[in-house]
Amino acid sequence: MFTLENEHLVVELYEWPAIRQYTHKATGLAVSGSGPEGRWAINGKPTPWEHWSIAAYDAEELAVSYELTLGETGLKIAIIYRLEENEVFSQLRVLEDPAGLLKQLDWIGQPMLACADSSFSYARTEIHPKSWKLLPGGGRGLYDRKQVMDRISDSVPDRHTVPTMHTCLFNDELCCFVKTNYPVIPLLSEVSGSGEFAGRSDSYAISLNTYQYRVRNQVMDPLEMRIVFLTDSNGDGKADDCDYQLWLNRHYPDANPIYKEAIWYKIFCAERKRGVLTSFREVLDIVRQIHHISGGVPQIVYLVGWQFDGHDTGYPALNRLNTKLAENPDRAREELQELVDEAKAAYNCTISYHINADDAYTDSPAWNPDILSRDPDGSARLWLDLEHQAYHISHTKDVESGHAFARFEQFLELVPVQDTLHLDAFRNTNASWDGSEYIGPLEELICGMKPIIAYFKERGIDISTEGQNGMPIEDSGIFSGYWHFWPSQMYHGKVVGGGSVSTHAVSWGRGVSIDADILYRGEPTRLEGEHFESNAFDSSWEKIVDIIYLGSMLYRFYLEREMLEMREDEARIYMRFSDGVTVKVDKKTEQLSVTWGAVTIADNHDRFIPAGDRIYVYSRYGADRSWILPEAWRQAPFQAYRLTRDGQERMDDYVVTDGTIELKLEPHAPVILKLQ
Repeated sequence: MFTLENEHLVVELYEWPAIRQYTHKATGLAVSGSGPEGRWAINGKPTPWEHWSIAAYDAEELAVSYELTLGETGLKIAIIYRLEENEVFSQLRVLEDPAGLLKQLDWIGQPMLACADSSFSYARTEIHPKSWKLLPGGGRGLYDRKQVMDRISDSVPDRHTVPTMHTCLFNDELCCFVKTNYPVIPLLSEVSGSGEFAGRSDSYAISLNTYQYRVRNQVMDPLEMRIVFLTDSNGDGKADDCDYQLWLNRHYPDANPIYKEAIWYKIFCAERKRGVLTSFREVLDIVRQIHHISGGVPQIVYLVGWQFDGHDTGYPALNRLNTKLAENPDRAREELQELVDEAKAAYNCTISYHINADDAYTDSPAWNPDILSRDPDGSARLWLDLEHQAYHISHTKDVESGHAFARFEQFLELVPVQDTLHLDAFRNTNASWDGSEYIGPLEELICGMKPIIAYFKERGIDISTEGQNGMPIEDSGIFSGYWHFWPSQMYHGKVVGGGSVSTHAVSWGRGVSIDADILYRGEPTRLEGEHFESNAFDSSWEKIVDIIYLGSMLYRFYLEREMLEMREDEARIYMRFSDGVTVKVDKKTEQLSVTWGAVTIADNHDRFIPAGDRIYVYSRYGADRSWILPEAWRQAPFQAYRLTRDGQERMDDYVVTDGTIELKLEPHAPVILKLQ
C-alpha cells in the first residue's frame, strides 16, 4: 500500500496501479476508488496482476509510479499518480510495445470514483447511439446526448454501465469528478444497488472507458486523468454540478475571439430549384444595412449556395463558382472578390462560405467511390435520397488518399477565404466497414477531421460547423463556433454559437445568436394575374433586428463575462456571472429579467446593453421609460443616435437626471449612446 497526503486529501493506493480510497480533509468525507478485484484488460482480455511484472515506487514527493511489463511480450506501461492540491493527476504511457501488441486497454472492476453514500447526487451527460439505419428524422449512426441529474437514493439502478461524456458526484459539501484527455466518450458511469431494496440505488461509480491506443498508423497521446475534489468555488454556498462546470470551463481553451465579437449569420444565395435568391450585389446590401442598424458591430457572413447550381450541389467538389450570382457571369470571380473587399473595408464584415466535406453526390465531378463510408455488406452508406442521392464520405479515407486536400486546394484557388470557414454537417460518425477493417468515431476524429481542421488552421482559417451533430466527442478545443448550439455554463465562451431564432424570452435569456439563413428575395407570388417577387429581406427586417438586439447583442454581453452558475428546470432559468450580472427567466409566463446591480440590462422585450464606450437601447414594441446608467456613465458626457438601416441620426429628445436616462423608443428602432 502507498499513501499520498497533503493539506487537502489523503489518497490510498494499491501495490498495483489503482487508488483504493480518497479522504477529503476539510469535509471528512471518504470516497472509494477501485475495489480489490480491479484489473486491466489488454485487447479485451482480462489480465490478472500476476501476469505482470510490477515495479512500484515513490517517484517523487506526493507521487507514486508503477512500471508494468507483461510477460515476455515486451509490452511495458508506466502510470503515475501525483497529488496536486485538491486533485490527483495521473498519466498512463506506453513505454515499449515492440510487437505492436496493444490495441486497447480497459479497466475491469476498477472505477476511478465510487460513492456508496446514497445521499449524494450525480449529474451526467449520457451518450446513446442511434440506429445505423436511415430513419425518418434521425438515426444514421449518430449519437444522442442526454442530461441527467438525480439523487442516488432516488435513482433506478442502471442495467449496465452507461457511456458518459461528463459526470460528477456532489452533496453540497463536496463535488468530485474525473476529467481525462480522451476525446471520444471518455467515461463510463453506473448507478447500482446492493439488492437490499429492489429497484433502488445506493451507489454511483465513474470509470474510464476503453482507451484505444492504436488508431490506424499512429498511436494516441498518453492518457491523462484528473480526479478532482471541490468545495464551493462559485460563491453560492454549496458544492454541486455548477462548481464542476465552472472548473471545466476554466480548463477549456477560449473560443476564437472572432466569433465572440461578431454577429455571424448565413446568406442563402441560391439553390437548384428556386434559382438565385441573393446575388453578390444583394449580399453587400444586406451587410450594409446590418452594419448600420448594429452600429458597426463586426460581422461574419457565410454564403450558402455560392457553388455549382446552388445549395447542396456539386459536393464534394468545390471548384466551380455559381456564376448566376454575378451581374456579369463572365466576371463572377472578380465580382466575388469585390464583394469580399468592400464588405471588409466599408462594413467590417468577413465574407466566407458554407461548404460540405461529408457528403458525396453521384452527379458530382468529384464523385469517388473509394472515399465513401461503407456498411458491413460493402454497400456505400446512403445519407439522403432526395433530389439526388448523397452518400457519407469517410474522412479517414478521404484524408489518407489525399483527395480531401486536393479539393480544398482547388477551393482556395477559386475563392478568397480569410479567418473562418463553415463546414456543414461535419462529424466523426461516418464509420466504415471495409472487410475486416473498421473505421470508427475515433479514427474519423483523429485521422480524418483533425487533419482537415489542421489544414485550414495552417492557412489562418478557423473551422466552424453546424453543431454537435450527434458526435460523441469533447467539443471544446476542436471547434470554437457552432451554428446550432444550446448555451451552457460548461462551454460558455469556449464554444460560441446560435441556438434559436425563436422570438421567446426563454431562448434569448439563455444567450443565443442568429442561426437562420437570410435571403434577399422571396418565392415568386401570383397576384391578380401578375407575377412579382417579394423582397424576403425587407419583409423579415423587423424580425432580423429583433434577433440582433434581443438575442445577439445580449449574448455578446454575456460572453464578456465568466458564468459562475446556471440552473434550469421546467419552470425557470437562473444564471449568474462573475461581475454580479444575473439572469432570471420564468418559462411559464415568458418573463425575462437581466440586471447588473441596479442597472437593468433586459426587461422582457426591452434592452439596455453596455458594450465598452457604447450602450445599445432597444424595444421590440416601443417604450417610454427611464434607465439607470452604469456608474462609469453617470458623470461622463455622451450623445444618443437613432440607428437605421441607412445610417445613424443624432437625437436630442432624451433627459438625463440623477444617473438615469429617459428615452422614448419606437418599435424595432435601436438607439445607441456613445461616450464623447
